[in-house]
Amino acid sequence: MSMKFKTLIIVLVVSLKGLQAQTESAAYWVYFKDKNGVKFNPYSYFHKNAIERRVNAGIDLDDISDYPLNQHFVNEVKQYGDSVTIESRWFNAIKIWGVSHAQLNIIASLPYVLKIEESTKTFLNTAKVNDNQENTALNSNKILAHKQLENLGLSTFKQVGLDGKGVRVAVFDAGFPNLDKHDAFAEIRAEKRIVGTFNFLKNSSNVYQGGVHGTMTTGCIAGKTKEMQIGLAVGCELLLAITEYNQREPYREEEFWLAAAEWADKNGADIISSSLGYTFERYFYKDMDGKTSLVSKAARMAVRKGMLVVNSAGNEYANPWLFIITPADVDSVLTVGGIDPGTGYHISFSSIGPNSKNVMKPNVCAFGHVTTSGKRGLIQVDGTSFSCPLVSGFAACALQAFPEFKGKPMELYDLIQRSSSLFPYFDYMHGFGVPQAGKLLKTVKEKPPTFDFVFEDNALSVKLKETAARDSLLNAPKPLYYHIENENGVILDYYLITADLPDVLRLEYRLYKRGQKVMIHYDGYTASYTF
Repeated sequence: MSMKFKTLIIVLVVSLKGLQAQTESAAYWVYFKDKNGVKFNPYSYFHKNAIERRVNAGIDLDDISDYPLNQHFVNEVKQYGDSVTIESRWFNAIKIWGVSHAQLNIIASLPYVLKIEESTKTFLNTAKVNDNQENTALNSNKILAHKQLENLGLSTFKQVGLDGKGVRVAVFDAGFPNLDKHDAFAEIRAEKRIVGTFNFLKNSSNVYQGGVHGTMTTGCIAGKTKEMQIGLAVGCELLLAITEYNQREPYREEEFWLAAAEWADKNGADIISSSLGYTFERYFYKDMDGKTSLVSKAARMAVRKGMLVVNSAGNEYANPWLFIITPADVDSVLTVGGIDPGTGYHISFSSIGPNSKNVMKPNVCAFGHVTTSGKRGLIQVDGTSFSCPLVSGFAACALQAFPEFKGKPMELYDLIQRSSSLFPYFDYMHGFGVPQAGKLLKTVKEKPPTFDFVFEDNALSVKLKETAARDSLLNAPKPLYYHIENENGVILDYYLITADLPDVLRLEYRLYKRGQKVMIHYDGYTASYTF
């Protein structure tokens, strides 16, 4: 499901819970036992960047999961159905449609078939978002574009010449209309840095159609007009994939996500940027465990293949769901939440963590209200759909700075977390905060203590060394963040306090159990105390 976003227009809202599912024809996943007889040459199959990624990470070039499927197996099974829409080399399986029970029994008896799983047979309609309001006042766009990038450290990256050059980013979305003509991508087109496109819905290379969501998210990665820069990685290479329907939510979208991940891997992607996710239309919160959904399994495999997966947290905080979406629930996916440009902390709609196994999510955050590329010009929009690609652009610059992490997504993942504004503090709204170029490149000094713990009258008090610190970029007071965690590191409560007095916080010992810990962050400094 494409992240919903808000514009200054009237949007038709449809309750998904109130809609009745409609039936598609019967479909099944058929898994094969092996790939016997398949010949495979990784050097002719993969783009050279995919080879480099594997070699750099020590990934086996002869991994059986990379082999194509045995086409004899595929062709024989095809005889018993109407069509095959997905072939997954990673899972050694195909998706077949229009199969009767008698035909299923025949397929199951084939000696090379491991198992058959019924695929979901329903789709749901979803709300259509009108995106016609564009070309917001130029000055307003410039101010916001400057803030959304400078908050991540654009000027620091520029000083050392980092713009994502040589890094290949795959964008999965619902469509990229006019991206082939838009001013924001003129330089990328002129330098032929859109290196691959595929529309998995229509099995074609034409992606310059569909919903405008992908044009907007790509702008937050690599967009630049004559007037302003709107993404950090203006020097990167792009792979563009349509995996989403624009007005309905069939389960096949997760299958398209899987197919796109395999395609991105084959075509040398270093980073997958996915402002997509799936929630109550098909799952319960307990399923947000990083392992249950098909798309979570696909994302985990993509990381195993050496690609960093960056995914939006979701826009569910204002809805009954509240929590992150899948594949943002995967522990190895860099999940991005949204913050308000006016305050610097959690924006009202951004989904919160943790996942259902108490894994901390989101990991980091960025602006959830941005200037970006619309279908015909520039537009201001809301959504974690746009905080995600802002961080994908940051990740591309980080990988350019540290090429030794090519093919090592978890090292890059950890580097980005440690480079974030709140680290080592974390909570379930902000993660470790906003990634910072200065911390990444170690051009900023470690912050000295900004507060003291004072033990008095059976209480732990927190006293600021100075009062009313302000963020010069956001022109807003810096809040004090604190959380209480149990002995297993699971957060029990977390808070933000406007720090306008020296005696900012008092915690009475009697309210806390032995072994619980308070962690506090204020103005770049973090400290903790265990009760």
